[in-house]
Amino acid sequence: MRKYIFVLLSIVTLSLSAQNIHSGYHSNAFILNSNSNPAAFPEAKVVIGFPALSHFSLGLQSPLSLNELYEKGEDDSLRLNIPSVPSFLGEKDALLLNARNQLFYLGFKVGKKKNIFAYLGDEMVADVGLKLSANLFDYLTQGNAQFLNRQLNFNDQRADVSIYNSFYIGVSSAINDKLNVGSRIKLLNGIANVNTDNLNLGLYTDSTSIPIFQTTMLADFNIMTSGLTSSSDPLLNSGFAVDLGASYKYNKKFEFSLAINDIGSINWAEENNEFYTTEGEAEFVIDGLIQSSSGDEDLEAQLEEILDSLTTTMEPITSTGSYKTKLNSSVFLGVAYTLNKQHSFSLLFHTRKNLDSRLNVFNLGYQYQVAESLQLLASYQNFNGLSNLGTGFVWSPGALQMHLILDNMLVADLFDAKNLFLQLGFSLQFGKKPNVRKTRKKNGLR
Repeated sequence: MRKYIFVLLSIVTLSLSAQNIHSGYHSNAFILNSNSNPAAFPEAKVVIGFPALSHFSLGLQSPLSLNELYEKGEDDSLRLNIPSVPSFLGEKDALLLNARNQLFYLGFKVGKKKNIFAYLGDEMVADVGLKLSANLFDYLTQGNAQFLNRQLNFNDQRADVSIYNSFYIGVSSAINDKLNVGSRIKLLNGIANVNTDNLNLGLYTDSTSIPIFQTTMLADFNIMTSGLTSSSDPLLNSGFAVDLGASYKYNKKFEFSLAINDIGSINWAEENNEFYTTEGEAEFVIDGLIQSSSGDEDLEAQLEEILDSLTTTMEPITSTGSYKTKLNSSVFLGVAYTLNKQHSFSLLFHTRKNLDSRLNVFNLGYQYQVAESLQLLASYQNFNGLSNLGTGFVWSPGALQMHLILDNMLVADLFDAKNLFLQLGFSLQFGKKPNVRKTRKKNGLR
């Protein structure tokens, strides 16, 4: 139990959050934008993704940066500065991770009119949501002397951690010149999961107690885990999900799109699971952690010792059983405006389930077609009050396509960043129609 709690607290050092595509969502040059909208219809007849390199997305949303979390020692070594965490955590702050690596992708057009694009692929997903209280960190690091004779409640703690593999089959159909519809079926294989059904804590420190500063803890929690033991078999954890999408060309200038992704769940088999449950009260003493600047004291070791004491004192009941978790579904709603062959603009709203709330992203984008093989991207993003400026490119020399998008240009040092979206990938495309105007000009025709 102790090591599982410590792993969750260590996620603070990552604090990553990403979900598919924002800046590349409306790019007509990006052949893999079906990752976000299954109705996307590429110009190429055949699309092949490089194994494990076709699309990788990584992002950051955190109340503290790595430079704030770590401090330099006298020998220039980095030390985890746990006592600094409370000053950066707010009441509504959450640590989030959604990272995706596309392991395989193959798509091709079928039908007499080539108006159907079928594709299949395999994707590894890490989806983490962790909500911690600044008061709880402050309590652990500073001790309980400052909270004498006060009832402290920490009832808003949450953890939702899932690592799974998604094998999918999708179809996009061009109904006519205006309307495209698409759907994607996902077969899921759960690798690991930590989920808190409820995690409620209450603490009271008595100044008159013997020994002094004795604390009474009221605990009511249910922590479900899967895949964390050496005997776990991930093949037993199965799930199913669907993605739905549509796009509509209103006229030559405007195009509207809608996508709903990750509608589904994973069943975590009893053979891989452990439950930790407690409901009651216990007494213990917390002296607090020594500041990282004081000698060579190991803060992680101290925190581990406190967690050992708590788990021993509370004596949680360990049991097993199967359970189900839903995927964090998301919705994309966009509109694109084409000014001419070189310039286009877009507006995208993306909302995604996150713990007990939703992460809302607004993206204003600009696409500049520099040449037939090169498209530049620029964007402004605002998500939950945080702003980003982004840039990137889609480069397609011949059959090869490379995309690189960085949605944060406001920080010079990435270790100072509290939010970041990065996308990178390589793919191949075959059977794309050449630019007619360019071909005629090359042949001396007008």
